[in-house]
Amino acid sequence: MTKRLLAFPLVLALALCVCSTSVFADGLKAGEPGTSPEVKETSAKGANKANLKLKSDMEKLLSDAKAGKVAPRPQQFPPTAKNNLSKTTKIAILAAAIGSAIVLIVVFHELSKD
Repeated sequence: MTKRLLAFPLVLALALCVCSTSVFADGLKAGEPGTSPEVKETSAKGANKANLKLKSDMEKLLSDAKAGKVAPRPQQFPPTAKNNLSKTTKIAILAAAIGSAIVLIVVFHELSKD
């Protein structure tokens, strides 16, 4: 009886392992074009231009900040002053903390008597 109960999950796990191997395999499919070195060169040139523009923009921003031309933006949301808990909730949290501390003290005191 136990052999029958263990056989089904074992076969199911084996089937899932075999199926997941073929699903997660990352091979080149027939319909997908392969990457060529020319494509990599073109993308590297585009990235180089973008990096140069970013670098020049950051240098301009840094020089403006040192000169005092750039003011920090105001916060989008004003800081909250409360924690949005009602008075009853605060009392309940405090009572639960004190109650759990008392219970722990009593339990450890009883355990240390032995």
